[in-house]
Amino acid sequence: MAAHRDTPASGDGNTVRLPPNHAARLVGALSVVLLVVLAGTVTYVLRHNSEPPAAAVQPIPPLLPQAPKLATPDPVPNASVPDHGYDVSHPQCRRILPGTAGFGIVGINGGRPLSSNKCLATQAQWAAGKKGHAVYVNTGYPGTGDPVGYGRHIIDDAVAREHSAGVGGTTVWWLDVETVNTWAGTQQENATVLDAMAARLQDLGVRVGIYSTPAMWLQIAGTWEPGLPVWYATGSGTRATAVPACDRSFAGSPTAIVQWVQVGKGGSFDHDVVCPTYASRAGELFDLA
Repeated sequence: MAAHRDTPASGDGNTVRLPPNHAARLVGALSVVLLVVLAGTVTYVLRHNSEPPAAAVQPIPPLLPQAPKLATPDPVPNASVPDHGYDVSHPQCRRILPGTAGFGIVGINGGRPLSSNKCLATQAQWAAGKKGHAVYVNTGYPGTGDPVGYGRHIIDDAVAREHSAGVGGTTVWWLDVETVNTWAGTQQENATVLDAMAARLQDLGVRVGIYSTPAMWLQIAGTWEPGLPVWYATGSGTRATAVPACDRSFAGSPTAIVQWVQVGKGGSFDHDVVCPTYASRAGELFDLA
């Protein structure tokens, strides 16, 4: 139907006026739309106000519920060693080891858990001649089996290998935590394996430390902070490039030892330096001569 044009009372003469019946229909349609929108809004508000608030997402605990609780190590008397030393293991087997070192740390395994360093006996004898000595054990988790039982098994196996090499009674052990080994569990499971290893060593009267890097630790063990001394691996470099890591921390502890790899006469060796924070706390890091 064509729009009806009235003669304007004022203006430019082009105003269009709708017939009364059209205006009434338009007003009615708009009223229906407004009522529908209002009804929908009221329904939405009532429904959402009646629903309980969504529960906050709870963070995943760093350890499984069955993880053993670590003990707080007993204090030890102040002591120091010359701050520069070395760590050796199967890669240095049958090589001439450094003659001058304040301390030595020896790997029990052949690069992975449940394996042997064939030169453990001779290397342990070398380390025992230093002012401080300790051992380290490789870690990992295949992703199957009880993490607590598996962690304890790694330690019991390592102790047996230590004894079979004629090396017994070392009271400071470091857990070597690296991504090069197999870690197929969740961070919570992996951390529980490490916790069980540390707890088992504490049961045996051993002090425990962690060897890793902040990035590897986070990838493997997540946010778990055991508060044990940490030994920071800085990679290839020199003393000057490694020592700044003494000012860093991970796993809930300041760095106690920094390591760097350096090629020298006779091949590459892992060099280590005791950080200033631990200069008078050598008894927490090594067995002392």
